Amino acid sequence: MWFSKSKPEPEVPFFAWSKEEHAVGVTVFDQEHQRLATLMSQIHATVKEKRDRALALKLMESLIHETRAHFDHEERVLEEAGFPDLEAHVAEHTALIEHARVRLQLFRSGAIGALAMPNFLKAWLIPHMQVMDRKYATCLQRHGFR
Repeated sequence: MWFSKSKPEPEVPFFAWSKEEHAVGVTVFDQEHQRLATLMSQIHATVKEKRDRALALKLMESLIHETRAHFDHEERVLEEAGFPDLEAHVAEHTALIEHARVRLQLFRSGAIGALAMPNFLKAWLIPHMQVMDRKYATCLQRHGFR
């Protein structure tokens, strides 16, 4: 039963994946990016709704692990394709993983709140996909990746 004329607005997901906004044009990497976005949203929901610090920590560890695995995959493919900006791309990946690990340690110690990790990763991942990752799409598509 509604007590007002309007229904409540549905909650907007923390990271709503959009092909138009986030896809880089290489299916396997788009799928991996979407998985990372889903994990970020799970962490956010775990913290905001469940307030389960232990589960949030597990999910954060999983997110860092899956992010590193994605970066390793992406870097191998970019190297095989002869992507000219590989060194800069790898440097950005390395910096992100290091920042994420530092934030995880700060969360473990209680120095920062749980929302710091998904907020940081979302703020980093979206521009990285939209700028850095889209730079490799043409190179990989020339090498048969779709």
